[in-house]
Amino acid sequence: MQPEQKPRTFSFWLKTDTKFGEGVSQTLPDILQEWGSQNVAVIVDRGLKQNDYAQALVNQLKSSSKQCLVVENTAAEPDYDYLDEFRTQLNASFDVIIGIGGASTLDLTKAMSVLVTNPEPAIQYRGFNLIKNPGIPMVAIPTTAGTGSEVTPNAVFTDKKQMRKLGINTDVYLPKLVLLDPLLTISCPPSVTLSSGMDALAQSIESYVAKGATPVSRMFSKEAFRGVFNNLALVLENPDNVQSRGEMQMGAYYSGIALINAGGGPAGALSYPLGVHFGVPHGLAHGTFLAPVAQLNLEKGCTSYSGLYDLIEQAEPLLGEDKKTQGFCDALTALTNKINVPTKLASFGAGASDVEMLAQQTLLLAGALDCNPVPFGLDEATHILNGML
Repeated sequence: MQPEQKPRTFSFWLKTDTKFGEGVSQTLPDILQEWGSQNVAVIVDRGLKQNDYAQALVNQLKSSSKQCLVVENTAAEPDYDYLDEFRTQLNASFDVIIGIGGASTLDLTKAMSVLVTNPEPAIQYRGFNLIKNPGIPMVAIPTTAGTGSEVTPNAVFTDKKQMRKLGINTDVYLPKLVLLDPLLTISCPPSVTLSSGMDALAQSIESYVAKGATPVSRMFSKEAFRGVFNNLALVLENPDNVQSRGEMQMGAYYSGIALINAGGGPAGALSYPLGVHFGVPHGLAHGTFLAPVAQLNLEKGCTSYSGLYDLIEQAEPLLGEDKKTQGFCDALTALTNKINVPTKLASFGAGASDVEMLAQQTLLLAGALDCNPVPFGLDEATHILNGML
C-alpha cells in the first residue's frame, strides 16, 4: 500500500476590501461619511480631465467633504525626485488619501500615503519594509486595467541617478478600500488600454508558470488570463464595450493578486531597462517580451503553459502538454500581432549596440528571473534581445 500523500503546504496573501460594479465609484462619498472622514486628499491622473465619470466623482467628493484637496499627477512614470516634490503639497492631517487613475497614479498615491508620515527623502525607503510609521488610510480607484496596483504592496519608481526602476515595497500602504468601476475605464486612450492590458496579460502568464505558484495563486492567474486574453482585442476594437471593460478590469485585479503570491518572470525583468533607457511604457515593454520568453521556456522543456491554452476562446482541441504549450505560444504571438504590439527593438529606438547593456541591466532583477520555471540568465536574456533585432 502506498503511504498517504501529505498535502502540499503553501501560503496565500490578500488584504484589501474590494467592491466591483458599474457606477460603484459613486458610492465613495457615502462610504467616507460612514468612516467619519471629512478631510480628504485626492490625487487624480492628469489624463482624466475628459473623463465625465471621474470628474463627477471628484465633484461629489468636493461637495460632500469638509475639506477636499485635489492634486493632479503629471508624471507618466514618477521618479524619486518627483515623489519628494509632490509630497510638499500634502501633510499628515488628512483622514484619507484617494488615488484615481492608472498604475502610476495609484503607485504615487500609495507612496504619498506613507511619505507624509515618514520624513526621510523618498529614495531612503527604496527596498522592502523600510517604512516605519503608519500612513494615512488610502482608497484606490483604478481607471485602467493593468498592473493591479490597487491590491499589491509594491510601488515602482525610477532612480534617475542609477537609471534603474526600484520600488518602495511595504504592506503599510495597502489600500483600505478598492473600487473597481469599469465605467471609469471607457475613456482610456487606445495606447494606454494596450499597454496596461499587456501588463495584466503578462502578469497572469508569468505568475501562472512561476516556480512560486500555488494552487490558489494559479486560480487567480487563470481567471486573469481568461479575462484579459479574450477581451483585450475586443476592447481595442470597441472601447465602449462595458462588459469587456469589466472583464479586463477584473482580470488586471486578479493578475495583481496572482503576482504578489507567485512572483513574476523574465518578461517583466527585461521590460524595466527598456523603460528606463528608452522611455517605453512598462506594460508595452512587458508585453513585447511575452511570446519570446514563452517560446524559449518551451524549448527548454517547460510545458506549464498548457494549463492556459484551454482558456483561450475558440482554441482547437489538442492532446498533450507539448502541443498545448506550442498552441499557447502561437495564440499569444497571433494576439500580439493582431493588436500591433512591437516585436523589434528598433520600434523603441534600440539596436544591436544596446543588447549587452539591456541584458546586463536585466540581471539586476534577479528576483524575477529566479521565478522562471527554467534557468534564465545572461545568455537567455541576450538570446531574447538578439532575436528582436
